[in-house]
Amino acid sequence: MLDPAQWRVSAIIPAYNRADFLHETISALLAQTVPPHEIIVVDDGSTDATEAVVATFGDKVRYKRIENSGAPVARNVGAAMATGDWLWFCDSDDLWRPEYLARARRIAETAPHPQFIFGNFQLVKNGAWETATKFAAVPNGFWEAVASQKAEGGTIFTEPLYPHILKFQPIFHSTIVMTRALFEAVGGYQTKFARTASEDFEFTLRCVAEAPAGMIETALVGIRRHDGNYSGNQLANLLGEVKILQHARAHHAVGKKYAAEIEAQIKQRNAQALELAFTKGDYQLVRSLAAAVGGGNLNFKQRLKAFLASLPAPLRAPLIALAERPAGPGQDKR
Repeated sequence: MLDPAQWRVSAIIPAYNRADFLHETISALLAQTVPPHEIIVVDDGSTDATEAVVATFGDKVRYKRIENSGAPVARNVGAAMATGDWLWFCDSDDLWRPEYLARARRIAETAPHPQFIFGNFQLVKNGAWETATKFAAVPNGFWEAVASQKAEGGTIFTEPLYPHILKFQPIFHSTIVMTRALFEAVGGYQTKFARTASEDFEFTLRCVAEAPAGMIETALVGIRRHDGNYSGNQLANLLGEVKILQHARAHHAVGKKYAAEIEAQIKQRNAQALELAFTKGDYQLVRSLAAAVGGGNLNFKQRLKAFLASLPAPLRAPLIALAERPAGPGQDKR
């Protein structure tokens, strides 16, 4: 068993204009059957009643206000303030079942004692938890492709997850509980991505570059979806991931080792972004993405859309419907 003195979890919440959600989020942390050692809210320059909401919890929550700088900066500030041995990075609008932290502790207690733990989750819309889970969407054979062992209520991966989550990313930030030692070893958050969609992906990649990592299989986290979510913009997320993957290839310690896999994912995400940019009517972006991917890596529909995007507007408009029609048999092949 972990010594209680070694299971001091600092829950860190970066918050920007989250007065409408923050009370429920903090309450969910306080309701844990194994409570966190402390809760820290880093107010990222909010202009609403975020500070007042935090104040209602009195000395149960530590509060610090900073100039608006982005979530990675706020998380680094929270980590610097933390007095716990473990860090729990909690988004300011998410929720957790009462047993989440207890389940994470049981996995941490299991040899080979992972320093990085994440879990399954469900979306929460209009206050209701959806029945579908993130892990239900994992591609067939995804988990089986990673060397692992079972743990009570979960799995411990004994080989790095890095090359696997390049292809599919099942790790959401509000599920992450990790040791301070690992946080310091990977260098904290890369603040250059503070204004980049999917900014947490870069940090997660560095955290899973080495094994082991622990996973809670049951969905005990609720990720809220609402108008204020940056993650709701799929095009921005794809473009952000491309930027992060380019950085990973150049700067991550394992970037050269997985260079081919990273390059393939850059092309795939750019091609997906091309489709969304065309639907949005951003034809300049379509042209740029087509050039980045290369015509030989685009399918029939994508090549057609790239061609239409290159035409003058008067010629393009009558042909848009053709490009948006469902592909016929064999047309979607490369």
